[in-house]
Amino acid sequence: MLSTPDIIDAYPESQTLTKFRHFGGKKTFHGKIQTIKCFEDNSFVKSELSKSSESGVLIVDGESSKNCALLGDLLAQMAKDNGWSGIIINGFVRDIEILRGIDIGVMALGACPRKSEKKDQGMRNLDIEIDDVFIKPGYWCYSDENGVLISKLKLDLD
Repeated sequence: MLSTPDIIDAYPESQTLTKFRHFGGKKTFHGKIQTIKCFEDNSFVKSELSKSSESGVLIVDGESSKNCALLGDLLAQMAKDNGWSGIIINGFVRDIEILRGIDIGVMALGACPRKSEKKDQGMRNLDIEIDDVFIKPGYWCYSDENGVLISKLKLDLD
């Protein structure tokens, strides 16, 4: 079983993200990171989650906006169906009562009922920074109820 406290003890060079709350049905997840940066427009989130993934983790820098949700139940279900392990939103989600029943990791700052704009604005596959943690596509994410770890490399957890 994945335990971020055990992982950070073994790999202290891993970076930590602590401000995110769980909203999905899966509380423990990990995978290779893909990134999106967008502000109050989830077009790129939808586009990325519509692609097949081998247990990847999408990290979205929504610039901590509280004005709308960048993910809801339909996108979370699509992500699960396409093989994603988890989604971390530096912003807000909606449909949280339904997200709890979807077997995918979903973490965000909070919930907001308002949906986002759809103007096809954003960027994908770029370096982002959240709370002084630099995250690059191809890094690895390990998450459980203790928090989120970001590693430059896939960790040997056996």
